[in-house]
Amino acid sequence: MYQYRIIDNLDISPEELEKLINSLPEWRKEEALKFKRPQGRKENAMAYDLLRQMLGYEPYFEYGAHGKPYSEEGKKFFNIAHCKNAIGVIIGDKEVGIDVESMGRYKPGLADFAMSDAELKEIEEGGDRAFTLLWTKKEALLKLTGEGIVDDLKNVLASDRMDNVIMISGYDDEKQYAWSIAYTRGDADNDADRML
Repeated sequence: MYQYRIIDNLDISPEELEKLINSLPEWRKEEALKFKRPQGRKENAMAYDLLRQMLGYEPYFEYGAHGKPYSEEGKKFFNIAHCKNAIGVIIGDKEVGIDVESMGRYKPGLADFAMSDAELKEIEEGGDRAFTLLWTKKEALLKLTGEGIVDDLKNVLASDRMDNVIMISGYDDEKQYAWSIAYTRGDADNDADRML
């Protein structure tokens, strides 16, 4: 079973942000305060808060070799993502990955480095939206596998990494972000419960 939520209403006052940060466990509060700008603190704190709401307890987690968070508590797998326009959390019984990205990141040099010829054609037809959506798919998959960003980004979605993986993606033109989730096919082979 997999469950995910994406929230794109990040409007909280400075006072509400301070209250939220102060409600975090000390280790996570330190993580949030490492961000110099209030926007980064807000994204970090709100993503953790959403995770603890979905799990129903206060998780403590560490980071794997490539920066993927994990926790020994609760026997649930999870992943979080945030950008200036949205936050996302996915939890499940097996490895999971999620990414959310603000639109407007498209740069021809980055696309040439990270995208296959077929993907470049999609971007040519779909512009920044297509680029951002493809980027979130790659990140969600690499977060699922725990690899982080790899040298050969061009072939990530066409590789054996996609074996037994279900990918769901979307975008919000009004709020200007794209998102993707990746999870492994389970025994029941059900799609994730989507709660936006």
